[in-house]
Amino acid sequence: MTTQNQNLRELSNTVEIVGTLKSKDLQVKLSQAGNYYMSGNIVVLSKFDGKIQEQKVKVFIMQSSKLFKGIETVKNEYKTIDQDGAQAADRIRVTGELTLNEYYNSQGSLVSFNEIKGVFFNRLDASNDQPDKAIASIETVVEGFEPVLKDQLPTGEYAVKGFTVAWGNTVVELRKAIIGESLAESFMNLYQPGSTGRLTFKLNNYVVTEKKEEQQAPTHGFGSTETVETVVSDYVNNLEIIGGDMPFFGTKEYTPEEIQTAKQVYALKLQELQQPAPEVPQTNTGFGQGADTSQTDVANNMPFNMANKDQMPDF
Repeated sequence: MTTQNQNLRELSNTVEIVGTLKSKDLQVKLSQAGNYYMSGNIVVLSKFDGKIQEQKVKVFIMQSSKLFKGIETVKNEYKTIDQDGAQAADRIRVTGELTLNEYYNSQGSLVSFNEIKGVFFNRLDASNDQPDKAIASIETVVEGFEPVLKDQLPTGEYAVKGFTVAWGNTVVELRKAIIGESLAESFMNLYQPGSTGRLTFKLNNYVVTEKKEEQQAPTHGFGSTETVETVVSDYVNNLEIIGGDMPFFGTKEYTPEEIQTAKQVYALKLQELQQPAPEVPQTNTGFGQGADTSQTDVANNMPFNMANKDQMPDF
């Protein structure tokens, strides 16, 4: 049996985000086959751990789906911070899953990052006191870990390499997964490379602003010395492991053979992504952006895990 014909066991993968709707960019479009669908994204602002987090949630759904009406309500009725102000904006809860967006750019380099795919969207009323959050619970195959360095010195954090498996033999590698110093030792003792288990991740995406003051000497040796304040921003974007169950033992864990098959499936996918895409017609056929659209632009308008226009299913 070839790798292409082997079915990988799907692993659980759930994301939950609670916060205030910051913005939305949702559009109803018509496919080449004449079917309507909605695509785009929303941004949810969540406040926890003393930080302001912004999570972009991707949306793609066919009009024929039972969930389409719910997304249509988000598009037409939900109020956002950007359009309606912070006081009027809706608090919402989004549930979905973590996906992987990958494509080769025009320089031939692989671009790879995780995205949140939204599935269910619920507006919270004023009496709902559920705290803001951005959490993922994912059954993960842990492949290994290595210390995180800053200025060539260990920070105490560890980068964790691992993957999960979604529907349709889709291998979702977890990018920028880390574990903090306080949990690292116990985690690595439990999860030896090759282990499978359900891990809880905090989805971090926030800005750290640092202000620095510099004394500026007079330009021509005359007058007072002024203090100039420089604002330096750093962006934190990672999947932070904050807990988890005991590793699976028995029938739920991925076997070494299954892990090897998953790696082969993933490698084959990367090979397919490198294949040149056929020329796009000059005329706009109601799907895509035409001949002078870059691959990056095309990727941003495709359903999840589909970077090239020729990978679009016939719907």
